[in-house]
Amino acid sequence: GDGSDRRLFYDVDLGGIVSKDGLKDVFSDFGNVRYNDHHFHYGYVLYAAAVLGRAKPTFVSQYGSYVDSLFYDVAHNSSSVMNLGGKSEIFFPFARHKSWFDGHSFASGLFPFADGKSQESSSEATNCYFSAYLWSKVRWAGSPEGDKIVDYARLLLATEITGAKTYWHMTPRSINPFTATSGSSNLLPVPYNTIFQQNYMVGNLGMTDVTS
Repeated sequence: GDGSDRRLFYDVDLGGIVSKDGLKDVFSDFGNVRYNDHHFHYGYVLYAAAVLGRAKPTFVSQYGSYVDSLFYDVAHNSSSVMNLGGKSEIFFPFARHKSWFDGHSFASGLFPFADGKSQESSSEATNCYFSAYLWSKVRWAGSPEGDKIVDYARLLLATEITGAKTYWHMTPRSINPFTATSGSSNLLPVPYNTIFQQNYMVGNLGMTDVTS
């Protein structure tokens, strides 16, 4: 068609897939046009696409390049663009949401927050990279270059799980670093609000919550 029915567009300035509604309202679709929560939302699409691709291979040949764009938006590495027709002008940033120092992702995009970048749903972040792994298996597994993409998706998933266990999975040990019985410390920060500690629940955890 003439493209008037497209709901997603490629952002040539920042290298990403953004929603059409966000072009009129930056807060639309949870701030998608400013790269908020991309890994949360696109993870669901990647999972569904991987299931469809496994059950019906023609889905991959017909719609694979579209799904690839969402994959690249959240799980791109320097060598993963394989199916965009050799268009060198198309680029995506390296693992858009991932903080390699912290090991987990940050959901906030270009919106400023008082306590720095943050993430609320570690489960959705984990789901994104699990889904990216599944899609990479369906799409590229079996070739040397394709297997590199699969392994990279596994790395994203493994580090996200470790980060979630470190900062979001609250345990008696994580809120009481020094244990009198053991006389040892786990050396982890204690960023949790006292009210949340009582119920072992972590909400939206900002980067300066951990470092302060």
